[in-house]
Amino acid sequence: MPKRRSKFVCQQCGYESAQWLGRCPNCGAFNTLVEELEEETVPEGTPRKEGMAPVPAPQLRRQPLKRLPSGFGELDRVLGGGFVAGSVTILSGEPGVGKSTLLLQVAGRMAQSGQKALYVTGEESLEQIALRVERLGVEDERLLVLAETEVTAIGTVIEATQPTLAIVDSIQAAYHPSLSSSPGSVSQVRESAAHLLRIAKRTGTILVLVGHVTKEGFLAGPKVLEHIVDAVLYLEGEASYALRLVRATKNRFGPTGEVGVFRLNEQGLEEVPNPSEWLLSVRPQPVAGTIVAALMEGHRPLLVEVQALVAPNPFGMPRRVVTGLDFGRVLMLLAILERHLRVRFSDRDVFVNIVGGLRVTEPAADLPVALALLSSRLDVPIPSEVAAFGELGLTGEVRPVLQGEVRVREAKRLGFVQCFGPPEPKRRASGHPKEGAWQVVMTLADAAQRLGLTRPT
Repeated sequence: MPKRRSKFVCQQCGYESAQWLGRCPNCGAFNTLVEELEEETVPEGTPRKEGMAPVPAPQLRRQPLKRLPSGFGELDRVLGGGFVAGSVTILSGEPGVGKSTLLLQVAGRMAQSGQKALYVTGEESLEQIALRVERLGVEDERLLVLAETEVTAIGTVIEATQPTLAIVDSIQAAYHPSLSSSPGSVSQVRESAAHLLRIAKRTGTILVLVGHVTKEGFLAGPKVLEHIVDAVLYLEGEASYALRLVRATKNRFGPTGEVGVFRLNEQGLEEVPNPSEWLLSVRPQPVAGTIVAALMEGHRPLLVEVQALVAPNPFGMPRRVVTGLDFGRVLMLLAILERHLRVRFSDRDVFVNIVGGLRVTEPAADLPVALALLSSRLDVPIPSEVAAFGELGLTGEVRPVLQGEVRVREAKRLGFVQCFGPPEPKRRASGHPKEGAWQVVMTLADAAQRLGLTRPT
């Protein structure tokens, strides 16, 4: 195959150059020239391919998608029911979180179910993969392993073997021979992904790319990489914890709010079908500063334990340490407590933690976090059979959140007698408490009073 020529294009103004320049001569921007492959010219007289005729919308006939199970029910939940033939998915995450382990397990399970799977590694040797295959117990003749980084060679193998599933680990290690830039650069990542995408669409192979993340936690490489693929998955979890979450931020064939829960052990990643029970399995007797929060991850209710510790600070410089929550939101909750409940935190150290290594972003965690802070500050334990949920406004009111019935139902299933939360939006005007476990509270002061969390005299 003849080598295609490349050019350097300014990402700000579109200026083209035959060589790389540190500063664009046209717009004056620095480090904006990126290498791109030149489009192949079509000789004069070449017959042009006729385009397909557009179809009126009423004549469209939706065919049901044929999905292929991945071997993990939790991963299928995130994907919307399984893989779709010809789809391209990126699985991203921090180093050591378990991306390669999960995908090798997926490839092994699909091979053991009778499908041909190809695992391409560009960062490890075949000997290292052999050790992992043996440890995970996924040996099978239909699982093919290739150590290669050149995308044209990888594409040739995919077209020759015709696997059902092809995994490339990772896209940052792959390179296109027509580009002179090093692997991992913007141009290499973009062209390598585009080359593999065309092959996947042409052959119907399910393609999964492993991607690295930046220090900010976003997918490394050009933003266009997220636009050309069908699904973008993130594998999240703290290295010192066993819990791992698979979350979709883009999915053309399913919802984006679902979350798959896994647990990391010596045999790889194991599904956790009931994460609430697992997270609360070792909860101690009632102590001050702890409460269970009823949250939602997609369409799944998730009960997690919130812990807060408020301690005196004799040095006049109070510390604020937050793990698993947004730091600014905890500062806002402290301000609400001081303003509306007249409880002072400005002379105390404050530590807040979400047990299990989870990262909570839902506003419904406001009420349980505020109650845990108040419980620790007043040294008054909250009963162990109490859960809470609800967003707090700056005036101290408890604002409605979605799917309150689902949260309360999950709390009742796990044995919680009371679940404090806001009223449903349609019943906001009356504000009458519901029967059973759902205890409606209109303000933070109302919830604190019912739990006996009164301000010290």
